[in-house]
Amino acid sequence: MSIINSEQSVNLLEDSKLDSEIREALYKSLEGKEIKKEDAYRLIRSNNLQALLSIASMIRDNCKGKRVTYSRKTFIPLTNICRNRCGYCGFRKEPDDNDAEIMKPSKVLSFAKTGSKAHCTEALFTLGEKPEQRYPKVGEELRRLGYNSTLEYLRDMCEIVIKKTGLLPHSNPGVMTKSELADLKEVNASMGLMLENVSDRLCDKGGPHEFSPGKRPELRLATIENAGQLKIPFTTGLLIGIGEFPEEIIDSLYAIKEINERHGHIQEIIIQNFKAKPKTPMESYPEPSVKDVAKTIALA
Repeated sequence: MSIINSEQSVNLLEDSKLDSEIREALYKSLEGKEIKKEDAYRLIRSNNLQALLSIASMIRDNCKGKRVTYSRKTFIPLTNICRNRCGYCGFRKEPDDNDAEIMKPSKVLSFAKTGSKAHCTEALFTLGEKPEQRYPKVGEELRRLGYNSTLEYLRDMCEIVIKKTGLLPHSNPGVMTKSELADLKEVNASMGLMLENVSDRLCDKGGPHEFSPGKRPELRLATIENAGQLKIPFTTGLLIGIGEFPEEIIDSLYAIKEINERHGHIQEIIIQNFKAKPKTPMESYPEPSVKDVAKTIALA
């Protein structure tokens, strides 16, 4: 069954200056058919953005409608120390930086109570990935708090927030094993991990993930897969503009799609644009254009 009536689709696509293969791919989308990866490669290389945006808008309006929903949330940055050193990150701090922090339980609870008073329903825990694996000093601090790892500490902070405020935790702690996911599942309404991109090339020397062991695509895909096996509602997505090829964007979207087809647990896909931040290795790197962002959203 077509998503929209044939007259609408014919008028839109026949008036566009598209080659036959791209036109056929867009027709498939309007008819609710799956397009092949090769078709998606052609679409992302196409210069006719208006046709793509129009078709994507029609599919969205007819399948989802135009209502935008959101969850009021308070952000709790449990720690800004991270084992990864991504070339674009302005969040992470070295342990000796003045702004480096592992939030104490009293501060975590203060943030949560403030969010509750502001009628938030969700506590979004953001944190660096397993910093104790890179910095012995972090491990010492965690042991003083009574924990062996950041994830152990995160679990207890999630439980405290639930019991003391009723907010629903959503945690983004980086790559995790299946057992770590299962442990956190007990105290999280949902969880998340940005795939960013499936390209191993971005982890090579000179790439944005050269010094980021947790950004290896196979580790991130395994985390998303394991979350699906555990039936954890999960948020993921792409980071665009960090040196990926257009085809690698498509490969990344299909990787998420294939995992979700197995488990049905992906609740949200974020298309995040790279922003150049001062005092980072990529502070002078060109940012993606609005056109690049719009095209990726439409393709997704």
